[in-house]
Amino acid sequence: MKSNTVLYILSNGKVAAINKKNGEIIWEVKLKQYLTTKVTMAIGQISVEENKIYVASTGILLCLSTKDGSLIWKNELKGWGFSFVSIANVNNDASGAAMQSSNATTVNAAT
Repeated sequence: MKSNTVLYILSNGKVAAINKKNGEIIWEVKLKQYLTTKVTMAIGQISVEENKIYVASTGILLCLSTKDGSLIWKNELKGWGFSFVSIANVNNDASGAAMQSSNATTVNAAT
């Protein structure tokens, strides 16, 4: 399935891929299967880049495959505590950069 037709969600300790056209669940995984601690990942943030989903919550960072939610790697952020983890992406949106470039070209051409 094309990546622009899929929405990835995190809720109640699960990550799921949702078909944007009809709302059906394509796949879902329970994150506790990837953890060695008893911490639950009820809330958090996710970020998607290419074929990877980054999931951050309660002092843990996971990298999952967009294909099926399988674990690629994990970092339990030892020594960071168990509070909320925030994720920021920098320069990972090629379409946004292309749109900005196109808008700048249009403005320059109009002046």
